[in-house]
Amino acid sequence: MRPFSFLLLLIFLPAFAIAASWQPYVNARFGFAVEIPPGFMLLNEADNGDGRSYARDTATFAVWGHYLTGDFAEEVNERRDTYRQEGWNLTYDRQEGGWASLSGTRGDRILYHRVVTLCGDAVASFVLNYPETMKAEISPLVGRLVKSLHAAEGCANPQGAAPAAR
Repeated sequence: MRPFSFLLLLIFLPAFAIAASWQPYVNARFGFAVEIPPGFMLLNEADNGDGRSYARDTATFAVWGHYLTGDFAEEVNERRDTYRQEGWNLTYDRQEGGWASLSGTRGDRILYHRVVTLCGDAVASFVLNYPETMKAEISPLVGRLVKSLHAAEGCANPQGAAPAAR
């Protein structure tokens, strides 16, 4: 019986390892890439190709690109104002050059929004929204997500180096 159990373990272990790994997502329409954290399952892909949404238990992760209608600073200010109008208490708010990060709480939910400039007048964003009960397992993912969201090769943008996520 033991050899059979060992054989099953050898067969299924690679599948578990793959499921627990970060998965690349490349958006060809806007020319950006990001890594999708382990355990997040694809919920929806936009018909127009601007992004995707994922879920893991009651945590959600959305990533998308779009074109600016004004300048980058205006875009971030509008997003900041919208979050505040929706009742989010922004506890982290940093913007430099071609990137910005906003984070806060509303009730028992935590939000982290990252936006980076891309080529031309395009930007890419991700929003991670999760309950406080998942903070210990989700918060450590933010740093890698921040580092992984970037413009595709061949696109020179003013992002510069981002600080460590908080």
